[in-house]
Amino acid sequence: MTKRIVVPPPVEADVSVIVDWLELTSFFDHFGRARVDEIAGSFKTQEETPPDNFGDADRDNDNLREGIENEVLARQKALGDAYPFALDDTGEEFRLERQIDDPRASFYLLCLIATHISKSVILSQPPCDKLVYKLRNRVFQVLGTLAVAGFAQGPAVSVGYPRQTKEGILTVLARAQQWGSGLIARNKPGKHANPRANDAGIDVIGWPQSDRPPPPHIYFAQLASGKNWTLKPAMLEYSNFMDDFFEEHGTAQHNFVTIIPHRIFDELTFTRQSKTHKAIFDRHRAPRHALAALQLHDRGVLMDEACNAHQIYRWLRQYRRSVSFT
Repeated sequence: MTKRIVVPPPVEADVSVIVDWLELTSFFDHFGRARVDEIAGSFKTQEETPPDNFGDADRDNDNLREGIENEVLARQKALGDAYPFALDDTGEEFRLERQIDDPRASFYLLCLIATHISKSVILSQPPCDKLVYKLRNRVFQVLGTLAVAGFAQGPAVSVGYPRQTKEGILTVLARAQQWGSGLIARNKPGKHANPRANDAGIDVIGWPQSDRPPPPHIYFAQLASGKNWTLKPAMLEYSNFMDDFFEEHGTAQHNFVTIIPHRIFDELTFTRQSKTHKAIFDRHRAPRHALAALQLHDRGVLMDEACNAHQIYRWLRQYRRSVSFT
């Protein structure tokens, strides 16, 4: 018997997990569809004690559908064109409305799958180790660089290691200087720099487009695709990074960003972590900002990784093919 790629969530699952199930099911379905009644039927099968009467069952069913509709609307509102799914007019069929090679789909899909790589209750066949490595060391760097550029509304350089270009870090920082960051890179690392440092904990630098340097402010970003993202604020390594690799710091109006593929549901967690990480781009923010970056790039704004956006689509296609026929 073929193992299912996506399995129904448990009855007690939050509606956010239920909608993730609909999204993943649509992603793997040949026609890009999922049925709400399949979830309702699964919950009915899982229930150890059936409702006392038909009225209770109807009410539970209505509550389930209302919760799904509200969650989908919340995602559409947060992500705009970067959200590729929709319910049909009946509220019964859920659809992936764009091809996965469309950045309006691929950016979100990457974050969705990254969320469920580890300990997922619904994704039974997550990406293999090779694909996880590529996600964390290449394609998420593409998404993160674009997200910073889109948020900053200007250029961004991809600092994170390993670099596809094989450039040294000082070469990347010299490019940032050339593009108008207002930061003056050293010719060689400072005397206290770790000789093996490849990115010194900073993955992306972005700033708003300006007629001349220095820009009014600069963003330093850390990318964290794993669940331990709370331990990796960009500001943790910032002081050493600046001392090791820059002679001049521009206006020193420097801000910090952490980019994660997961969603933060708890408001208290989000508030507390924002005090440490400053700006946090989760699954409801990063795809939208990345999509905005491509629009800037089309208008001639310089940025790293824009020409590599197709790598995200290729990763998605490779993952889907690797599990669809197992």
